[in-house]
Amino acid sequence: MIRNTGVFLQTADFTAFFQVKFRKEMDGGILRLRSDDADLPILKEWKSAKALLARYRAAAAVFFDGVQPSLGRVWIEQLPGMHGTPWTLEEDDYAQAHVRTRIALIQSPDAWTFSGLASAILAVGMVNEIDHRSLCSEINLSAYPRTHLIVDVKKPEPDDEDGD
Repeated sequence: MIRNTGVFLQTADFTAFFQVKFRKEMDGGILRLRSDDADLPILKEWKSAKALLARYRAAAAVFFDGVQPSLGRVWIEQLPGMHGTPWTLEEDDYAQAHVRTRIALIQSPDAWTFSGLASAILAVGMVNEIDHRSLCSEINLSAYPRTHLIVDVKKPEPDDEDGD
């Protein structure tokens, strides 16, 4: 399942700063910004990244009854042209407790996202929910790299209906 949430985030400053300063720090096409439950040191230096994640949390509240959700892992993924990612299926406790979203920062004309039977070319700045608990992959059939911001959001705990 791939679902456009209808939420748009202005990512131009964040993306420009990434390209100029932080792209060289990627390891295997990945630049981690948050661990499961904490900001990584890069966010202290990268103010526009921290600001974007704050805007993201505020925008995501719409999907959680007005409550700003907790963020999980956050990373930037760059996929070179004519490359793909392996098919993955996440079934661990972390995957069950989080919703995964992707935001295209730099898109290529033939860069596809796959989740289950769904496929899409993601629009820049749009927050898309991706079901990472079904088979997922990415492929970039263009000559240019594409870059996505992946943000995991912790699902809210169900309310205790007994009032305990």
